Amino acid sequence: MNPKQQEDIRLTQYLNKLLDELPLNEPSPLLTDRIMRAVQADEIPVQPNNSQVHRRKAWVNGLVATAATVLLFQLGVIHKIMNIDMGIHQLTTYIQHLSELL
Repeated sequence: MNPKQQEDIRLTQYLNKLLDELPLNEPSPLLTDRIMRAVQADEIPVQPNNSQVHRRKAWVNGLVATAATVLLFQLGVIHKIMNIDMGIHQLTTYIQHLSELL
């Protein structure tokens, strides 16, 4: 086992020990009463129209995707991602030539 793995194991054990020693907080004494009243009353919360929620989520997801695309174009990240394949190809060619020389 390398030193990094040993350090990770020690850190995990230390964190587990700290979690085991944390005091447990008791819930509010009124929590049980509130839950039991809600169950006995069979209260079902009214949810908003499902199509409205779906439409709102679609708009938000679309806006986030558009913003991310614009940001990636502005940063040139897409160009870099497209060139990763070329870099890998050049690296493998270099390694092949090096191995032929050896």
